[in-house]
Amino acid sequence: MKTKIYILLVLMLAVAKVGAQNELLLSQEIFSRVNKNPAATGNTDDIDIFLHGRIQWIGVDNGPKTAVLNVTDYEEKIKSGFGLSLSYDCMGVAHNTTNAKVAYSYQIDLNKRTILSMGLSAGVNITSFDYTKNQVENSADYNNEEYSWQKEVQASPDMDFGIELSQPVWTLGLSMTHLLNKETTTFKNGRHLYAYVTSLIPLSDKVDLAPTISYIHHNKMNVLEIGSMVFINRFIWGGVSWRPDLHSKMDPSMMAFLLGVEWKKFRFGYSFDLGLGKYNHLPSNTHEIILSYGITKKKAK
Repeated sequence: MKTKIYILLVLMLAVAKVGAQNELLLSQEIFSRVNKNPAATGNTDDIDIFLHGRIQWIGVDNGPKTAVLNVTDYEEKIKSGFGLSLSYDCMGVAHNTTNAKVAYSYQIDLNKRTILSMGLSAGVNITSFDYTKNQVENSADYNNEEYSWQKEVQASPDMDFGIELSQPVWTLGLSMTHLLNKETTTFKNGRHLYAYVTSLIPLSDKVDLAPTISYIHHNKMNVLEIGSMVFINRFIWGGVSWRPDLHSKMDPSMMAFLLGVEWKKFRFGYSFDLGLGKYNHLPSNTHEIILSYGITKKKAK
């Protein structure tokens, strides 16, 4: 069974390398969106440090692994947010990508309750593909001149742009990543369009409901995610998100279960992904962990 899953994984990764490589899909990304939308930079008064880790299909050799680090700050005097976003994505055998960007956002107070934020991020994308780590099934391919036997690394500039419109109980975001890349290649991600709506609805003095909807578009790929979380005393939360398969008449493809706790300025979250529908033959042991901490700045008298 492991062999069949491994072969399927390699085939999926091979398709991604040729021309359908896509962005990171993380279940708890709504807590820190800087790596997808620079307009979210500085949406708190603290210096926010956010770490996000994901291990996919534990038990499958060379399963995908992802890590994201976001650091953001906001300066009220100039209505500006500043941030740094680092991400690492290991997509399986021999293929990994590192992305590093600095982000800036400017906020406009449209009225006492509504803020418009516009953000831009710029940096570098480094992708490596080590052909020596692949095992060729047909020994005749070893003599194929078109097959490379060296590690290949390419670095390219990268830019994102986004906007967020927010009020105390809701946030609407829209962004486009990889503005400089029209097409997706082995070493570059093409442009992705993101849209999302989040909300925080007080149900009582102790309970808040936080529904979310997000959408990703890239070429012929469309990803919709619908979720909701419940916060109790702003201390503990739990929820679920559902990612249907839009390409096979809404056959459910993934469901994530989330649980977390927030104490003072520290936040810990965990999620478990369950494959459904035509993907339920893949191992349902994908795990995510988030850690974040807010550093309170000294305020002027």
